Amino acid sequence: MAALWRTCLCRLGVTHKSIYTPIAATNVIPKRNFKAKWVAPTLKELKRRKDVETIRNGGEKIFHRSTFLEWNYDAELYAFGNRLGESFSETLLRAALTHKSYIIQESRKLSAVGLDSSLNFQDNEDLSLEGSELLSKFINGYLRAVFSRVPEELITAMHDYLTSTSTLETVAKHIGLGDIMLCSDFPCQPETYVKSLKAIIAALSKSSGEEKARIFVQDMIVTQLYGQDVNELWNPKDPVGILNAILQREGKGEPEFRLIRKAGSNTILAVYHVGIYTDKNFIAEGAGESVETAQEMAARDALKRLFNTENSMNALPFGRQLKNIQSKIAQFELRPNLPLSQWTTEKVIAIQ
Repeated sequence: MAALWRTCLCRLGVTHKSIYTPIAATNVIPKRNFKAKWVAPTLKELKRRKDVETIRNGGEKIFHRSTFLEWNYDAELYAFGNRLGESFSETLLRAALTHKSYIIQESRKLSAVGLDSSLNFQDNEDLSLEGSELLSKFINGYLRAVFSRVPEELITAMHDYLTSTSTLETVAKHIGLGDIMLCSDFPCQPETYVKSLKAIIAALSKSSGEEKARIFVQDMIVTQLYGQDVNELWNPKDPVGILNAILQREGKGEPEFRLIRKAGSNTILAVYHVGIYTDKNFIAEGAGESVETAQEMAARDALKRLFNTENSMNALPFGRQLKNIQSKIAQFELRPNLPLSQWTTEKVIAIQ
C-alpha cells in the first residue's frame, strides 16, 4: 500500500521531501486581552448616571460650539459668509449675530468682578427691524410677480407663512446661525433665531446691495414654498359666494351645481361628484362625502382655475430662472395685486 502511494505521488510530481518539508513559522507573540473585574460594573454605573441626567434635563445636553477647544469666532464668521457665497461687512455681521441678552450677560459678569461693565458692542435690534421690512418687501415682490393672477388675500396668506416664526427658525438653523449667534440662552429661543436671520438680511443689504439681499431671500426663504400647496395656505370661508361674486362682476350667469355621479350613498364611504356650470358651460368639478362638501370643493376648484393655482401648475421659478425678471420683481414689491372684492379676469389681464 505504501509503495502504491509513493508511485502515485511520483506521477503527480510530488517528492517525498516536498511533503515533509517544514514551513518556517513567523514569530507570534501570544497576547491575552484582560480587563479587570471592576471595568464592566463601572461602565454600567456611568451609563446609568448619564441616562438619569438625560431624563432629568429633558434630553441629551447640547453644548455650544464655543465650548470646543478649536473655537475661533473670527474664523467662524469668515466661514459663514463663504458658505452662503455672500460678502458681509465684518462689523455689520458681528452686530447682526449679537443679541441684546448677550451684552447684558457679559456686562453683569464684568460688574461681578469689579470691572468696567460698559461694552463697545452693537446688538441686532435695529438691523432686525430693518431686515423685517426688507424681508416682507422681497417676498411680496416675488409672489406678486410669479402669481400675477392671484388676489392679494392669497398673497398675504403665503407671505404670512413664509415670515412665520417656524419657517424662519427652520431656515436660520439650516444655515448654521445656532453655532455663531451670541445670546444668553442656549439652545437659542425661536424668536432669537428669527431676529438674527432678519438682521442678517439687513446686514447683507448694507454690505453688498439690495439686489444681493433680494436673491438671498428668494434662495433661502421663498424656496420654503416648494412642495407646498399654496391653496391650502388660504382658507376662504365661503368659496361658493366668492365664485358667485366673481361671475357676476364678469357678467356671467350664477353657478349651477349638478350632481354628476355618486357611489355608496347609503354607506359611510359615500362619495358625491358635483360639477359647476355657468351659461351652460362646464367650469369645474369637486368631490366630497356629502353634496354640500362636493359643492364647496367644486367652487374651490373653480377658483384654482381662475387664479392659475391648479395642482398641474408650473413649478415655481428659482435661481437662474429669475435672472431675467428681477427688475419685474422689484416693480411689484410696492404694487399689490387686485383685492378679491375687485378681481375679474379682464382687470388682471389689463394689469399684466
